[in-house]
Amino acid sequence: MVKRFLITTADERTWKFDCPVLFLNDWCRLYDRKSVWEGMDAVVADPFELQSEQQKKNIAYIQGLTGQLLIELSVVLNSHHNTNHTLRYWNILLGHWLERYAFLVFDRYYTVDQALRSHEVAGTTVLETSDYSLATTDSSSAIWAANDDMWNHVLCARILSFLGGVEVEYKSIETEAGQRFNLDSDVTSGQSFSIKNIVRSIAKHILPIFRGQGDAFISGTYLPRWKEVALQLSLRQFPQVWRSPPLQRTTINRSMRESLAVGDDSHTGFERFLRLQLPEMIPICYLEGYGQLCHQVAKLPWPSSPKLIFTCNQFDTDEIFKAWTGLKVEQGFPYFVGQHGANYGTFYASEKFPVALTCDRFFTWGWTNNNPKNVPAFIFKHVGKNETKNSKDGGLLLIELPPLHRLGLADINAAYSDFSKYQGEQFRFVSGLPETIQKRLTVRLHGEWRKHRWSDETRWNDRWPLIRIEPGSSHLQQLISKSRLVVHSYDSTGILETLALNIPTMCFWYGGLNHILDSAKPYYELLRDAGILADTPDQAAKNVELHWDNIGEWWGNEKVQNARRLFCERYARVEKRPVRTLKRLLTASMLNQNNQTNSSKLK
Repeated sequence: MVKRFLITTADERTWKFDCPVLFLNDWCRLYDRKSVWEGMDAVVADPFELQSEQQKKNIAYIQGLTGQLLIELSVVLNSHHNTNHTLRYWNILLGHWLERYAFLVFDRYYTVDQALRSHEVAGTTVLETSDYSLATTDSSSAIWAANDDMWNHVLCARILSFLGGVEVEYKSIETEAGQRFNLDSDVTSGQSFSIKNIVRSIAKHILPIFRGQGDAFISGTYLPRWKEVALQLSLRQFPQVWRSPPLQRTTINRSMRESLAVGDDSHTGFERFLRLQLPEMIPICYLEGYGQLCHQVAKLPWPSSPKLIFTCNQFDTDEIFKAWTGLKVEQGFPYFVGQHGANYGTFYASEKFPVALTCDRFFTWGWTNNNPKNVPAFIFKHVGKNETKNSKDGGLLLIELPPLHRLGLADINAAYSDFSKYQGEQFRFVSGLPETIQKRLTVRLHGEWRKHRWSDETRWNDRWPLIRIEPGSSHLQQLISKSRLVVHSYDSTGILETLALNIPTMCFWYGGLNHILDSAKPYYELLRDAGILADTPDQAAKNVELHWDNIGEWWGNEKVQNARRLFCERYARVEKRPVRTLKRLLTASMLNQNNQTNSSKLK
């Protein structure tokens, strides 16, 4: 076996050009630096990717381990902050970060371990940054840090040091004091003069006058603003617009982190490393900045006794909302969450997502999965959308997945841990199309692709220079209106939206139904039997070719429409009177929750 020098980052300061090398993953070889690495004697380590059944076991293992870590961490943080918060409070505040942390470290640890076991490693270079910290400001920054070259390099260096057995060449580099990953925020220098901004300014100063301490807290619902206003009026309260203020930043305190210990002595291997790293990687807002976070929450002009709390998208990375909600939940106020997008109720691990465990009621887009906590509602993202009609003579629209955050199995599309596999499947799909259809194809890149370094647009142009690439700047509804058929290339919210809007839709993704709950598979099989869902990119291309000249006839076929209706009734239900229905569901859930709380107190 050839000895190879291990490279763990795209930072070329760590590369060797005079010997055989082993790239830890494909993200080390940036496409726009192809001229540098394509001539090297190099191989890329296999991604840490196992068969679907083993992945299910790994996910179940990590979710169980996260539950145990949460118990240990809540005890440590209560002691450290001199608080006595419940386990549910801590799960609301940091549960999503903790689960991602466990999945990410699991992925990096075993990726490195597998590379060392599968190859003869001659050594590696580590950029010496004694003052670099893996801690991020908050949970949102932690997601983006997972994509950062330096951040990953430092984490891999920690893993290599823990595992041992690899000769390390240290290279000192200059860094700013206390350097760590920082997520750049969009800065607005000023608001433009417009009617909309005038209305917002007036509302900001007038609406608070009419706030009630017992108002329902409704925010981030995906409903159009006027529908959200109508919902609040229907609940007999003056409409309010709730916004979390910017999180105030705090500096890292290394001695504080060094004193934080999460019982690692009785564990070995990965579980020991996971606990050893936790004090270094826990976001600042949960440790050094926790006091400031609590101070900000105490100053919020939000209801002191909300009749209920309802959101669809603030439960994950909005630290101030989570800290406030955790307190209100401890005081007994009902906490409801609406479905955020696809995969809830269908992905086999979704039943143990932190949000599913921490809310009192989960408002779904139609399903219940026989869980009394789940309340069947409707697809919130459909409300208020103008009916989109596709063009009978239009082109073909292929909607792309953005490069994934490198979070390991925490992502539903973790099978694409090597994103080049996903790209390859897209090229296979296009190759399978007749030339006449290729000429009518528009590949719509996800708007987020520019925030990554995968060079999506360049890769597509190099492979298919004559195909139209839409870089995510045009409104999706406009693109759909010019297309006779929409093809989704991953298990996405977009599929649910176009099916609910009755737009001719096809889809395919890697792994078929392996990630789907058994209870959901019959509904996906209906889509497969109707020709909507294909198991491979090649089959998807054949389906497109088969129906291309008569898309309207195929889509209007009774079998296709019946499959669409049955699927949508369960996973993308459309509601004609969303405000009235949501008011009824919220009110009934609030009464049920209050009755349960009172019964518990009596016991």
